[in-house]
Amino acid sequence: MGPSAPSLAQEDAAERRRNEPIVWSPCPESYEGAECTTVALPLDHHRPRGETLPLFVARKLSGVPNAPQLWILDGGPGGSGQTLYLGRAAQLAAMMPGVDLYFPAHRGTGNSAGLTCAGEALESPNGGELSPEEWPDCLAEVRARWGEKLAHFNVTQAAMDLGTLIERVRGRNQRVFLYGLSYGTYWAWRYLEFFPHQADGVIQDSVVSPVEVFQSRSDLEFDPAARGYAALCAQDADCRARLGPDPWARLQSISSMVARGHCAEAGFTPSLLRRSLAGLFMTWRTRVFSLAIPYRLERCEPADVQALRNFLRIYFEPFELYGFSHVLEANISFSELWESPAPSPATLRQRAESALFSLDWGVDRADISAQWPTYSSRYATRWPRVKVPLLMMNGTLDPMTTHESAVVATRHYRAPNQTFVTFPRVGHSVGFNSPTTLPGSPECGLLVAASFIQNPHAPPDTSCLAAMQPVPFENRSRARGFFGAAYTSAWDNPGVP
Repeated sequence: MGPSAPSLAQEDAAERRRNEPIVWSPCPESYEGAECTTVALPLDHHRPRGETLPLFVARKLSGVPNAPQLWILDGGPGGSGQTLYLGRAAQLAAMMPGVDLYFPAHRGTGNSAGLTCAGEALESPNGGELSPEEWPDCLAEVRARWGEKLAHFNVTQAAMDLGTLIERVRGRNQRVFLYGLSYGTYWAWRYLEFFPHQADGVIQDSVVSPVEVFQSRSDLEFDPAARGYAALCAQDADCRARLGPDPWARLQSISSMVARGHCAEAGFTPSLLRRSLAGLFMTWRTRVFSLAIPYRLERCEPADVQALRNFLRIYFEPFELYGFSHVLEANISFSELWESPAPSPATLRQRAESALFSLDWGVDRADISAQWPTYSSRYATRWPRVKVPLLMMNGTLDPMTTHESAVVATRHYRAPNQTFVTFPRVGHSVGFNSPTTLPGSPECGLLVAASFIQNPHAPPDTSCLAAMQPVPFENRSRARGFFGAAYTSAWDNPGVP
């Protein structure tokens, strides 16, 4: 016997939900300066009269009547938009003063029915991160709470959430743009599958290309980009003076020394070294430390040991997740962003352990990846067929969405108003890692994005590429933060010129 027809009461309730006005009110403390709302949307959009989920959105208005809306889609998967708001809302508002900013929390994150478990508590043994030992209990908790409904925490349902929210929030004749960041670009591709004509333009920053980017390969992707950065070091006189004519070979040698026990008093294991180098490499302003820390390990003077121990204490201190969901990250990654056939747990471990730079993402999830209840999606390998204006941006030294994988998008989107912009020497998230020499040092990625929003049917203004700052190989202020107040150089010890 098939499922019973929805009752009149269920139909009436669903219709009321669709027609309810969106009410905005003061936000939680972490969204200072914004107003927020929570909207009930279907757990399963294919059964709109069934169970609902709360979907949370924060917005920062420009004060300009009928201003364009920019919906900013966080990465991960697992990001809630909260960290983006805290760190970037003011910057975005300054760069785009006539644009209203919207920060939706992806279903399964933050205040949008966040998927959490006890192992993510800051006071747990591994802090906010989940250790391999904590993952099985975490999965059991989530299964006990959601059962088979866990499969609805997926990209397709999140795309339908987004389109429904935009439809209910946008004003008459109000222009709407999306800004996808990393996984947010994958979310945006899926949105375009179902809402190909709704948005006036879509910005894709650090492009996740279907069938090209897999989380299961993430521990393999850092070394090629980092090797390119090391080649830039060889071209810089000061950096070359420290690491020689082949910095990459020097880093490999130092890593081998650490694995054999060199400078053990500094506290680095091979895994801690890999994770540190990969994490530091992620941003324009901290990349230099992915070279300077091995240099200090090799030298291993008492002042280096003190600096390195300070770094480990600060860098690996438990941190607030701000709504990030490791469970959602796993659910989507194992289901849609995973190679087929799936790599074995042993293969995932080997990939990380053979790398010089690696976040060890696969190591931490090797065993649970083989146990997770995945869902299927026919859209995971598809590019949406759209003529909407697109601005796609990627850095040449991106270790997560490589330039080689991102540029595949140009095979699918060739219309005159669909543009791919390459940012030389830039890593992940070009909108926030492309500083210029222009007054105020604005990010080139945001300048290009702002020009696109102003007129998505004209070529974006990319003139800022000629004003990009030189790649820095020193960061004195961050050295003090990582190593201690006495340290005024990423490389040199106090009292050493």
